[in-house]
Amino acid sequence: MKSMSSVTQQKGVSLLEVLISVVVLGVGILGVVGLQSVSLRSTNTAHERAMAVILTETLFEVMRSTGSIGRTNAFVMDDCEGVGGIPVTKSWQDDVKQVTAECAVVVWNDGVYTVTIDWTDQRLNASSIVVMEARP
Repeated sequence: MKSMSSVTQQKGVSLLEVLISVVVLGVGILGVVGLQSVSLRSTNTAHERAMAVILTETLFEVMRSTGSIGRTNAFVMDDCEGVGGIPVTKSWQDDVKQVTAECAVVVWNDGVYTVTIDWTDQRLNASSIVVMEARP
């Protein structure tokens, strides 16, 4: 005769165990989705910063290519209009505005240009700034 303990042995998985494993799996998937979202926002911010640096270096090369004009304060800009006598600066400001939604400020101080691009990143709700100096 079979004993009672051998008849009551468990075979398979209970419903409670399945529910707990589904909850654990769901929490893990939500964590991965959250990390993906943060990663995507950070990647876009890094792209904006890289483009701001590239645009600033492009302006420095334009300054150097103009020769003696670049060694004066001819490239000073405090608005989105660029410099009147140098049309490439208007398109440069347009490019900066397209990347960052703000305009750059270019100042001249004792033979050194300082370019400042300051913008607010809406995705991260944070301010980003790129400041570079060059002596043409």
